[in-house]
Amino acid sequence: MRLSKVEKIVVAVILLGLILVGGTFLLVVPSFNEIGKATKMLEANIEEKLALDERLARLDTIDGDITNSKNEAVKLEGGFFPDLTTYEASELAMAYMTAHNLDAHTIAITEISTRDLNLEYLVPVEAEYDLKTFSQSAKTTDGTEVLAEGEFKDGGKKYTISVASTTEATISDEDGNEIAPAKYTDTMKKVYKAAICRFVTDTDVSQTVAAISASYEVKGKFSDYMKFIDDMYTNERSITFDSLTIPMTATIQEEADSTAVFINEAGELQVGDEANSKEVIVEDDTEVTVPVTIVFLCVEPMEGLKTIDADGTNVVVDQRPIIY
Repeated sequence: MRLSKVEKIVVAVILLGLILVGGTFLLVVPSFNEIGKATKMLEANIEEKLALDERLARLDTIDGDITNSKNEAVKLEGGFFPDLTTYEASELAMAYMTAHNLDAHTIAITEISTRDLNLEYLVPVEAEYDLKTFSQSAKTTDGTEVLAEGEFKDGGKKYTISVASTTEATISDEDGNEIAPAKYTDTMKKVYKAAICRFVTDTDVSQTVAAISASYEVKGKFSDYMKFIDDMYTNERSITFDSLTIPMTATIQEEADSTAVFINEAGELQVGDEANSKEVIVEDDTEVTVPVTIVFLCVEPMEGLKTIDADGTNVVVDQRPIIY
């Protein structure tokens, strides 16, 4: 049977369609799927390259970051004593006392232990009563503005402070414009510090360090004793007091051959031990005997120390016991 020209054309078109459809499924579709896989692989490779670039960039700065971190750690360590033995703590306590012209005959040292350091922020407790509330409400009617929490006034303008972390806070004006730290006034600096301290207190941020204490009775002039206290609190390394007495009066205890002159309550002169057991008001040159418990806060440094300068006396602080 012979096909007509039209039928031949139809058959040719059908065959061409079958070839195109078959070719699509056999060649185009798999190739298209491979394109999708290749695209995903390319995206993964790009992400990997970005991660590698970031790590390589980190390698360029890591040495500097390590150095900066070490310097910060050394600076922090310099504010503490290394872990002290009882003998080292005793020598330090006596050296600081001697440097202030004070004497002590006995000293007791505790074993080293740990202590949590917490920042304490004093919040005054106000008395609340009806008349005070009425008085405060009356003040608001004469144009006095009541500030919300976080707000403060400086130079007649109102500002707001927002604390984000223990090391970051921002101060903004009434229009919401942030004030650059370089432009902080003295008032702003005080508010900034107070806000950070309040934040640290509220978030219970703390750190554990070692501590060792020395208890003794010190004897000397009242002025020397007060300077001793001031200098211990401002020492470059962390020192505090667990027990401290500031006498307002002193009991006279003179030797038999003393020629010191005192005036009793009747206005009469008394010489030497005649005035013994009497109390006098403490003045700068009054001899006082008071108990003191001084505490050394310790953080073992990365690099061991050999000595510590205790107000002019080099105290050896690497006196560790030898364990056989």
